[in-house]
Amino acid sequence: MTPPPSGCAALGAPGTRVPGPLDRFGFPLRLLLLLVWTAATTQGHPRSGPRVSAVWKGHAGQDRVDFGSAEPHTVLFHEPGSSSVWVGGRGKVYLLNFLEGKNASMRTVNIGSTKGSCLDKRQDCENYITLLERQGEGLLVCGTNARRPSCWSLVNGTVESLGEKRGYAPFSPDENSLVLFDGDEVYSTIRKQEYNGKIPRFRRIQGEIELYTSDTVMQNPQFIKATIVHQDQAYDDKIYYFFREDNPDKNPEAPLNVSRVAQLCRGDQGGESSLSVSKWNTFLKAMLVCSDTATNKNFNRLQDVFLLPHPNGQWRDTRVYGVFSNPWNYSAICVYSLGDIDKVFRTSSLKGYHAGLPNPRPGKCLPDRQPIPTETFQVADSHPEVAQRVEPMGPLKRPLFHSKYYYQKVVVHRMQASGGETFHVLYLTTDKGTIHKVVESGEREHNAFNIVEIQPFRRAAAIQALSLDAERRKLFVSSQWEVSQVPLDLCEVYGGGCHGCLMARDPYCGWDQGRCVSIYSSQEPVLQSINPNEPHKECPNPKPDEAPLQKVSLAPNSRYYLSCPMESRHATYSWRHGKSVEQSCEPGHQSPNCILFIENLTTDQYGHYHCEAQEGSYFREAQHWELLREDGATAEQLLGRARTLAASLWLGVLPMLALGLLVH
Repeated sequence: MTPPPSGCAALGAPGTRVPGPLDRFGFPLRLLLLLVWTAATTQGHPRSGPRVSAVWKGHAGQDRVDFGSAEPHTVLFHEPGSSSVWVGGRGKVYLLNFLEGKNASMRTVNIGSTKGSCLDKRQDCENYITLLERQGEGLLVCGTNARRPSCWSLVNGTVESLGEKRGYAPFSPDENSLVLFDGDEVYSTIRKQEYNGKIPRFRRIQGEIELYTSDTVMQNPQFIKATIVHQDQAYDDKIYYFFREDNPDKNPEAPLNVSRVAQLCRGDQGGESSLSVSKWNTFLKAMLVCSDTATNKNFNRLQDVFLLPHPNGQWRDTRVYGVFSNPWNYSAICVYSLGDIDKVFRTSSLKGYHAGLPNPRPGKCLPDRQPIPTETFQVADSHPEVAQRVEPMGPLKRPLFHSKYYYQKVVVHRMQASGGETFHVLYLTTDKGTIHKVVESGEREHNAFNIVEIQPFRRAAAIQALSLDAERRKLFVSSQWEVSQVPLDLCEVYGGGCHGCLMARDPYCGWDQGRCVSIYSSQEPVLQSINPNEPHKECPNPKPDEAPLQKVSLAPNSRYYLSCPMESRHATYSWRHGKSVEQSCEPGHQSPNCILFIENLTTDQYGHYHCEAQEGSYFREAQHWELLREDGATAEQLLGRARTLAASLWLGVLPMLALGLLVH
């Protein structure tokens, strides 16, 4: 049986309910009465208390722009501080402008393609744009170009062809690919040959000398993210890239995939021998561990990575946020530091290598453009994995949190609340096309909580690309249908007055002059209480209002539901009947509602039912229902109400009545 709408009791299914006084009016009239009663008992039902599971849906026109047709693959380019965002689609580039308080605008620039060059007419011969990058005064645009990867220069709406550029775009948009720019240097994981370039490599495709990784150091890798880290000495600058690969451990109980971080010296000049002259000589890889020993849960599939530099500018303090999943598509977030990663590569022995390490040791960057000795390369090439594993930050070495949601992408915003405390706010995309806003206290280990679900699109669709503008406090999101601009300070979604605003624990929001407002909209500090367990006590009136009484009449031996929306992800919800607790739903309950189901209504089960939310010392009555015995007088009253509303409802109800008659 499908549960009714929030807060609504449901009558039993036909055939399971004993005859009552209303049965003499016939099935169609019973259906009409049910519709009238449902509308009367749910209309205008107020919501109070913490809206921690609030949902943001945006404003049509201002926050969302529709492409007009489906774009199976999109890529975003956005520069911090700009109200514009570029989106690469199929044979075109969209320029969208989101102006404050106005409807967003969109214009398109067509990018040429060479469809006639496809050798196999059964293949997809479109030009999918896969790369947008700033180049001087314009944009570098690269795409599949009917399986002849090519690039164009886009300046002030004018497109100029740059010809074929292998390594800048894949042959197919479905290929796993990664391109990294650093000044005049370009690094890529994209194969250069369509049919004889099957082995994935990490290459330097533009720079002093072209280098590539050995064919044996990675096993079927799926590349996730790459970054360049400028260290204390220029010659020591590193390239780190994150990927997952097939597990070399063939134990049947071992996971199929393992997650890795690899290091390369940016100044690597290749080796001395013919076998090493064109290869990265400083490649090493380490396993990324994301597991919770307390619960024996392991997450081995890396999905996404976001690097958050520290305000002090020290590269070692950069935080690395990794999204991991397990075979059941549950997720975990693990946080690492670049300093820990660097230390593992500098100090660990090599896995499976038991002799003395050569000098210089594998992975060491050499000054003055010195080549890596052949012996060092040979040891690293045959034993590329270090023995020590990279573990999460903190004394417990465990995930920041794990969840039964399947998260796929992450961006992180470091911000200061009204009182000056630092928070890290994670925006995590789900496989349902929504975004979860998770708050982590920057000064407390493993204190994270999900506060809002964001629905960025008009129609549900997978999120293809995500970009954070920390300067303007916006999030840009694209799907195959549309692009959305999401403000980070979503304070209008929290209902329940001061209690709901503060219990949400949203660091962007506070209570000011009778409203839940953004801390950035007020010149003065607003009322906030984010970390304490009892933030509601900061409110002028620490006791929330009681829930309004709602009544429903039911016949004996009916079956029905009472449904209480679980608006806080941190509270325990309980249905109480008299002094007895009939149903309890703990935090983490999978359903969005705490449902009390009564199979067969007896005389003792009539009366008052209270749904109560308890979070620490915070107590709120969320629902209050009175179940009344249905009798002849009640039936006549309901019939009178039905007749009063029949004229306005009849046209809308007629098709449902016809269906009911057919079923009956």
